[in-house]
Formats: sequence, structure tokens, C-alpha cells
Amino acid sequence: MSEMKVVGTYSSRYEAEMSSELLQEQGIQSIISADDCGGQLMGLSPILKNGVKLMVSEEDSAEALKVLEVLEQEQ
Repeated sequence: MSEMKVVGTYSSRYEAEMSSELLQEQGIQSIISADDCGGQLMGLSPILKNGVKLMVSEEDSAEALKVLEVLEQEQ
């Protein structure tokens, strides 16, 4: 199994899911890592210490960062 690399840290699960969907459209699999009880504590996400992390395989990380950079420029 490939090592996972964090490509983004967000203050809410919603933001991470939006980025994850964008990556999926480009054929990049991702995992959301958050200590929010599977979204049950979404309203508390901004106060969680580690935020909501978006992770991809190490092999896909460079391409994922390029895709996410385009997203950030559009906002």
C-alpha cells in the first residue's frame, strides 16, 4: 500500500469534500481525515486542533497539488 500525503488542511469537512470531489473528477483518489465523528460534529470542526485533512497517495500528490492550486486561484 502506498504512503499517504496531506495535500490540504481545511477548517470544515464541507471544504475538504469539495476539494476531494474535484480530485476525483481528475481521477485522483483521496481520503478525508478528521476527528469529527464522521461529520456528526461538523459545526465544531473549526475549533478542532488538527483541522480536516485531505490525503492522497504519495504518487498522486504532485498532480493533486496542481489541481488544488487551480481551485484556490479561482476563489
